[in-house]
Amino acid sequence: MIQCDLTCTARKYYQMQVDFREHDLIARFKAEGVEHTVDTLPLGDIVIEHAGVTAVIERKRTDDFAASITDGRWREQKSRLAASGAIVIYLIEGSLYGQSKSAQVLSSAIWNTMLRDKMWVIQTRGIEDTSLHLQQLAKKVGRDIQGHTGMKSLLSKRKRKVDNAFQLMLMAVPSVSERIAAVLVVEYPNLTSLQQQLRQDPDRLRQLKVSEKRNIGKKTIQNLKQYLI
Repeated sequence: MIQCDLTCTARKYYQMQVDFREHDLIARFKAEGVEHTVDTLPLGDIVIEHAGVTAVIERKRTDDFAASITDGRWREQKSRLAASGAIVIYLIEGSLYGQSKSAQVLSSAIWNTMLRDKMWVIQTRGIEDTSLHLQQLAKKVGRDIQGHTGMKSLLSKRKRKVDNAFQLMLMAVPSVSERIAAVLVVEYPNLTSLQQQLRQDPDRLRQLKVSEKRNIGKKTIQNLKQYLI
């Protein structure tokens, strides 16, 4: 009889993608034989999907967690993740002590994220715990963990032009909200057309209206140029 380990069992239930920049996690998964694919993700560091349920996982070391609170990335990132409609989970690696923010501030940010923002936060000791939690989570998404996502599958390879993968990618750019991304997608339906506009005449984007009294601003255009071309 062929024995089936955790990886074999989990393989039946989920798809897991890992962002290409997560080098140590990718190496860990390979060493442990965890089934996954590597790609450029528009949101989050890991995406797990099963039975129409999508979980987006953001992995942060505690030093980066503290720095992101200081520079505003923490709040901005949570806003983009919330707009995705997916189940959002943060994995915080390491001790809260000895960081650029006090342990009390970091703990408060974690509780606010869970109680106010309705996102899950799990603290791990390091990469070993993170890998373990992701493998267990993968078996539960779409079965024990149910959820409704307003966005279509982040992993779908079919009909890319009719899903919102491009919109999600734009929302990963700092200062690009869900509304701004939606306006850009209507005007520029793919990355190539937007990149061409940014190279030739980026100021034209300032004519696009986000609301009745607001157009796309200079800072947003600068960020689009920085991240997309």
